Amino acid sequence: MAIEHDFFGLIDETASGGLAWDDTVELGDQTVEVELLADDESSVPEFALDSAAALIQALEGFDARARDALIAELSSRQSATSSYIDDHVEKLGDSLVDLLVYNSGDIAIDVLRSLQLMSVVIQADHSDEDEVFATFDYSIAPDETDALLTVAFDIRGDVVSVETSGD
Repeated sequence: MAIEHDFFGLIDETASGGLAWDDTVELGDQTVEVELLADDESSVPEFALDSAAALIQALEGFDARARDALIAELSSRQSATSSYIDDHVEKLGDSLVDLLVYNSGDIAIDVLRSLQLMSVVIQADHSDEDEVFATFDYSIAPDETDALLTVAFDIRGDVVSVETSGD
C-alpha cells in the first residue's frame, strides 16, 4: 500500500513492503537526485516524513552544514575528508585545478567549495536519534571517479559521520 503525504504526494510501495520516492531538486546551478527510502512502510512515522520534507525544502542550509563539517575535519590528517582530498590531488594532479570552481590558493578549501552534491538519500524508517537519517554524497569529479565523500545526518539535522567510498 502506498502512503499519501502533503509534500511528497504518493509514495510508492516497493515489492518488499518498503517505500520509495525520488525526484531531482535544483540547488544553485546543480541538479541533485533525492531519494526517500524505507525498508518497512509500517516503521515510518509521520514525523519522519515531515522531517524529510523539511530537509528537502532546506537543502541549501543542510548542504552548508555538511560542508562546514567537512571543513572541520581538515584539522585531522587521518580524517575521511583529508584522505579524500589527498587522494584526488594525487590522482588528478594538475587537472584538478580545472575542476575547481574556486581558486583561492588553499587547495583543501578550494576542493571542498568545489564539490558537487550528487545525491541525497533519506532513510525515513531511521527516525531514532542514533540512526543515520540522511546521507549527502559529494564528488569533485563525478565524470572521472566513483569516489564519494558522504556526510550523514541524524533526524535532528546533526552531522553524525563523514566517510569516503568508491575508488
